[in-house]
Amino acid sequence: MNDQLLSVVIPVYNEQDVITDCLERLIAQIDDIGEIVVVDNNSTDGTAQIVRKMQSECSRIQIVEELSPGLIPARNTGIDAAKYDVIARIDADTLVEPGWAAAVTQYFRNAPSEVAAGTGPVTPFDSTPLYRRLFERAQTREVAQRMAVSDDPRGAVGVASVRGPNMALRREAWAAVRSSLSTRPDIYEDLDLSLCIRDAGLKMACIIGMSAKVSGRRFVTGPLSFWRYTGHLRTTYLVHGDRKSARVSRIAIWTNRLMYLAFLIPNRAYDHETKRSSLKNIFAKRKDLPVPTAAER
Repeated sequence: MNDQLLSVVIPVYNEQDVITDCLERLIAQIDDIGEIVVVDNNSTDGTAQIVRKMQSECSRIQIVEELSPGLIPARNTGIDAAKYDVIARIDADTLVEPGWAAAVTQYFRNAPSEVAAGTGPVTPFDSTPLYRRLFERAQTREVAQRMAVSDDPRGAVGVASVRGPNMALRREAWAAVRSSLSTRPDIYEDLDLSLCIRDAGLKMACIIGMSAKVSGRRFVTGPLSFWRYTGHLRTTYLVHGDRKSARVSRIAIWTNRLMYLAFLIPNRAYDHETKRSSLKNIFAKRKDLPVPTAAER
């Protein structure tokens, strides 16, 4: 068993604007990472060329292809191809914080055997400062509450789900749930994985130091796309026959939608590179973030 290093899987689809920063953050921690598996899911821009160039400079970057469109098949292909015993999955716009890889490997090295997966907080790096602070405070409060009842300073067991842009799991846990995962185009793939882990009698943990930033671009997409995407939360619970959670999820769905509406104009106006807001940014043409489904590509 090789528990000293980590496989990191990154599904990509037309991510030329963000993949360089993502990979540079990982390469800076390469002593704790055995391989970086980039799954090219039919990119038509310069994503693959950028990854190949970086591969020539870092031999631990691997490129695999998945022709079936959608995050789920790309994720599955990447995790199937990973060779180390702990496998992280992040997004192409994920910026891992310093110490991220070490935190993951050190936690799983001595974690209870029933802990199948772990996750950490994510905050949007390109949204307005107020929006970022709201995310950071909510997640800091959640971590503090969990750590208050944990006897392990490295993390707390008992989270309900892992976050797709920032998660890791054991290879044997993946093998245990792989055949149970849904391939529907209208679900949250990370929640589906979490529910399969739960149904297998396994647990998930919040890992201290497993922190990352992600793009808030989801929250500036068109209202129809966002409405449809948030509705996938309820569908995911229904797929698992959990009607109670499906009913309760309506609260989370509408909370997210109202927060989206409240911050849509400020987030669209904000330019994180200049740290300024501008009216012209509100009406700038944007490419909606491809959601993790085959149906909407």
